[in-house]
Amino acid sequence: MSAGSKNKKMIGYQLTINAERHPDAVAVVFGARRLTYAALDERACRLANGLAGLGVGRGDRVAALLHNCTPFLEALFATAKLGAVFVPINFRLVAREVGALLDACGPKVLLAGEGFADLLTTLEARPNFPEHRIWVDDHFPVEPSPDPAHPYEAWLAAQRADEIEEVVLPGAVQMLLHSSGTTGLPKGIIYTHATTHASSTAKIIDFGLTKRDVTVVFGPLFHAGPLLDLTMPLLLRGGRLVLGASRQFDPARLLSTVAAEGGTVIPIYPTMLRRVLSEVKDLSVYDLRSLRLIITGGEAAPIPVIRGVHERFPHVAFVNNYGSTEGGPITTLLAAEDSLRKIGSVGKPAFGMQVRIADANGRPLPPKQVGEILVRGPFVCRGYWNRPELTAESSRNGWWHTGDLAWRDEEGFIYISGRSKDMIKSGAENIFPIEVEQVIATLPGVVEVGVIGVPDEDWGETVAAFVVKTPDAAVDAGAVIAHCRENLASYKKPRYVQFVESLPRNTTNKVDKNALREQFADCGKTEQT
Repeated sequence: MSAGSKNKKMIGYQLTINAERHPDAVAVVFGARRLTYAALDERACRLANGLAGLGVGRGDRVAALLHNCTPFLEALFATAKLGAVFVPINFRLVAREVGALLDACGPKVLLAGEGFADLLTTLEARPNFPEHRIWVDDHFPVEPSPDPAHPYEAWLAAQRADEIEEVVLPGAVQMLLHSSGTTGLPKGIIYTHATTHASSTAKIIDFGLTKRDVTVVFGPLFHAGPLLDLTMPLLLRGGRLVLGASRQFDPARLLSTVAAEGGTVIPIYPTMLRRVLSEVKDLSVYDLRSLRLIITGGEAAPIPVIRGVHERFPHVAFVNNYGSTEGGPITTLLAAEDSLRKIGSVGKPAFGMQVRIADANGRPLPPKQVGEILVRGPFVCRGYWNRPELTAESSRNGWWHTGDLAWRDEEGFIYISGRSKDMIKSGAENIFPIEVEQVIATLPGVVEVGVIGVPDEDWGETVAAFVVKTPDAAVDAGAVIAHCRENLASYKKPRYVQFVESLPRNTTNKVDKNALREQFADCGKTEQT
């Protein structure tokens, strides 16, 4: 195969490039297991040849129902080398939801963790159930080498290790990622090879990533954030990925892993940050001198959490971001030097991105006015798989319409107001839940809060707040309402306050506002003022 053909392999050949440039450098650390770039590339080539032998070719889908593990990465690169389409499946979904996704994407092969055998057995009669299943050991490894007798390892070892003779162009579909599905069945979001490459390149530039960087990723790789924020950028850059178990997050294990592996940059999401700040009392027991950057996003980071990170990690740069699976997933980011000066902002557009705050007709709005976030750039997705009407609705006049609301200040810094569907309309006034949530979160003893609009006979909608507090907190409904009255316009204060043990979250770990609405309807108006 010519060098020109190799260079057209895009994502698949990026791994080959790194294997040629520094074959002995460690690419992935997963528990006791370490894979060099040469070893990872060889395993990806073997898997690609094995998949080709099963009839997988250009455009065919290969699904993966796996916890974090090295075979997940092998499958990602193997499918890219073949020109096939990688479809990671959220392992938190129930059988009905998994079956619907398989029906929608029609994969030819499914790589599955052995723990999902019972779930998949219930789906075998579905018309689009994969023709081939490959069982994978996706447990956190305690031995440095996999068991050669395991069926996956034995099958892989029997495949050829040479590079696949396939030209894959930049515009070819590389993978389908899925949204959180808060409004129905998760949508297959199309990433081409060029999309993934542009997204990774932007992170390399914005975060100054080099081959000496080490990222520690504990989030599940089926999510766009953990996969695309640092995992793919580091592997394309030639750095080191330290992969954590995607089950039962443990703050102490995260920090001890950072210390042991010399982690330099880590993505850690607001729910994880809360636990780090509350459960780890003494950070000095961990040697975190290597750590230079913490990136957060996925949902709004409460201001007390942001301040807590600065207080507890004073030597570490902290970057807050906004994004979506459709948008890259980092669309804007707040540079570390502005983190406290512009606290609560998600910053300015990422490298290569344009962001418009627009009115209902798509026209740009002046500073301080709330409008919908429209984005365009090289790593905005190419639409939804087999959903042309939905794609046309979201992609208009060259801009992707996110459905998120925001405003800019006079310096161009962007502040998120929430989802358009979550905006509360009380009388003639618009109330943005995130503003109320941020205020309530500053009360001592409040762990987290979710705010929704609920029906009101006089005003159409009014505010209801669901509050999680520490067991010893003296805060009550009256204190919550009084605090809001002092810090917000009166019409924004909650009329109803419910204290709950935890907030419901969807499969991408965001607060499930639909579940809160159902909970309010079931429980009634427990607190009122």
